[in-house]
Amino acid sequence: MRIVLLAIGAFALVSMPAQAQRIPPWMELPKNEKEHTKADENPSMKADDKAYKSALDKVTPSKDFDPWGNVRKPPASRDSQK
Repeated sequence: MRIVLLAIGAFALVSMPAQAQRIPPWMELPKNEKEHTKADENPSMKADDKAYKSALDKVTPSKDFDPWGNVRKPPASRDSQK
């Protein structure tokens, strides 16, 4: 009896990681395309996308920005190294 219980316990411990990889039913992807396209047709999503794209157009990337500029010391001149 003890061997049977140990075998069942060992099997349960080995099978737990496999159960953790299973996708729960409430997190599954839509099974048909109609459910998927309903989310894309939402008018508020279209407005949000339009606002996002217009905000990206307003932002101009800065090429001179150096996030580590305050951390690094400026390079020493060659005269001071001698």
